[in-house]
Amino acid sequence: MFEVLENNPDRDTPAAEPTPNAPSDHLAYARLLRQVDLFAGLDRVTLAKLAADLQPLAFKAQTTVFRQDEPGDALYLVANGAVGVYARDKILGTEVQVRVLRWGEPFGEMALLTNNPRTATIKAETDCEVLRLERASFVDLVRQQPSVALSIAATLSHRLAGMLDRPGEIGSAGSDAPTPASDARVAAAVVAARPRWRLGRGVLALAAALIVFAIGWTLPPPTELPVKAWHALVLLLAALPALVLDVLLEGVLGLLLAGAWVVFGATTPAVALSGFATPAWVLVVSVLVIGSAITGTGLLYRLALEIIQHIRGGFPGEVTALAVAGLLMGPAVPNATSRVIIIAPMLKELVEALGYRAQSRATAGLAMAVLIGFGQMAAMFLTSSTTAVLVASVLPPGARENVDWLSWMLYGLPVNLIMFVGLLASIFWLYWPSAGERRPLGERSTTLALQRALLGPNSRNEKIALGVGLGLLLAFATQPLHGVDPAWVAVMAMAVLAATGVVTVDSLRMVNWNFALLFGILISLATVFARVGLDRWIAEQIASVAGGLLASPLAFIVALVALCLAASLVVRWQAAAALITIALSPIAQTAGVNPVIVGLIAVIACNAFFLPYQSTTYLALYAGTGGKLFTHSQARPTAFAYAGWAIISAALSVPVWRWMGLL
Repeated sequence: MFEVLENNPDRDTPAAEPTPNAPSDHLAYARLLRQVDLFAGLDRVTLAKLAADLQPLAFKAQTTVFRQDEPGDALYLVANGAVGVYARDKILGTEVQVRVLRWGEPFGEMALLTNNPRTATIKAETDCEVLRLERASFVDLVRQQPSVALSIAATLSHRLAGMLDRPGEIGSAGSDAPTPASDARVAAAVVAARPRWRLGRGVLALAAALIVFAIGWTLPPPTELPVKAWHALVLLLAALPALVLDVLLEGVLGLLLAGAWVVFGATTPAVALSGFATPAWVLVVSVLVIGSAITGTGLLYRLALEIIQHIRGGFPGEVTALAVAGLLMGPAVPNATSRVIIIAPMLKELVEALGYRAQSRATAGLAMAVLIGFGQMAAMFLTSSTTAVLVASVLPPGARENVDWLSWMLYGLPVNLIMFVGLLASIFWLYWPSAGERRPLGERSTTLALQRALLGPNSRNEKIALGVGLGLLLAFATQPLHGVDPAWVAVMAMAVLAATGVVTVDSLRMVNWNFALLFGILISLATVFARVGLDRWIAEQIASVAGGLLASPLAFIVALVALCLAASLVVRWQAAAALITIALSPIAQTAGVNPVIVGLIAVIACNAFFLPYQSTTYLALYAGTGGKLFTHSQARPTAFAYAGWAIISAALSVPVWRWMGLL
């Protein structure tokens, strides 16, 4: 039911926790959102995501919704009844009604784009119902869907242009019309925001790179290391400060590194860019395009809604269902951050519908289940993560040829299964709801029903995407039977989606080309190391330092996990996993370990999230839920559990890997 505000003219704001409307109203809300001018041009999927953040409220006649000069923190839409816009008469000092707003008309819209205070008071003229969208939720949505801001900005520009033709209505047509004073504040803010030079990360990275380059270039190469190999290593080390301090896009930094190798004579252009001519790079780009196109159809959003709608079994069932849903969605969306972005807005509604309070133990547990299933279990399938594909591509030639979609899943099954079960058990133990933590469930929220209504029946593109997606996974799994490289299977699938209009120019725009560039350069890195002899030299140095660790596969694997966890603190996951695989694969066989195991462990253990900055997946979940469902301190026990289970699961997998012939 709606929160109903009693007839109290002096009531300034609604209660802090509004309750949802009756289930029968979701179809009316769907019609409203589709027809309101403010959201004109938004596609059905974006509207469905928008609906996840709308709060339905009810007001009795003469109740004040908000007052003039209050902070502008939300947009409202009239869903039923009427509200009046009241402006303060400067001479008489009284409020005068200047306009009445009815069904489908927005008010407070300027609060979405500015921090200006309200320029009018809004009161319910009759018993009315409104939909409220907080500014913070709007900002989060814009980060994920920039088209929302463009659509609203276009609509506001049109409305303001109309008011210029009627000067008398400016200041009275809406509750947040801009004023000269607000324009002056904006101008002052722009002046104050002008950048000033200061010693930042970019300067530090450049200084460190120059120092490393100057010292390394003047020193003679170590014994038995060719000059070209030494120069290639120096240039790589000079690029690391920019990578660690995150001052350049990784793809741009990779291209700069390749250019430096060529300019300073360490290698040739064909070798420096050899990764872009591999089936692995074609596979990654094709899968990224396919994932972008399938996501754009709304199919994955619909599947996520269905999963949430049918969760059963109390807290254990809810945690398990969310985590398993993330695992199953993995092969279809090869980017963990994208999967989390899809589910995060719905998690807020799920928590409310299940009766859990924000930042309670159970709520934090559900969030961690989403993080584990949709984000952290990225090594389960080869196409669950582009990082896994990258790592498989930089394995030594002998090991790389024996890795396909099915073999990767089978080799990783022991460690992934132990880790998944262990993490679920940890979530149960760490976040089990305490007595009285769950609110009594009244009528379930209508937001899920509203989102499903906005999506409508399955579209043609959704049906095509579902068919192609299932066919793609089947072709990946049966590669040992048909023998077609996954890259060309993915290209054929992409061609089908393009021919049927599912892949569009917008699909290509949504692809993470930064990662695609980084992927190509890191594959090239392995070739450069092999051509100049750097891989053998690094292997010899590590072997001499590791000593007794190489005598025992178990000791080597535990040490490898610890190294990956440490590396994750200073180098981004995608780069750390690939670099460790390149560096340690040559010596893995000295310890009796198949290089594939090195790659699997690197994908798992480099994906730690002790600190928020380490993981874009974690940050996507935190931002996607508005930072309201859990705190960083609540998530930290799961981060330590993840690290602990990475070590335990790798150690316990040793007997199984030995039986498989990998040790």
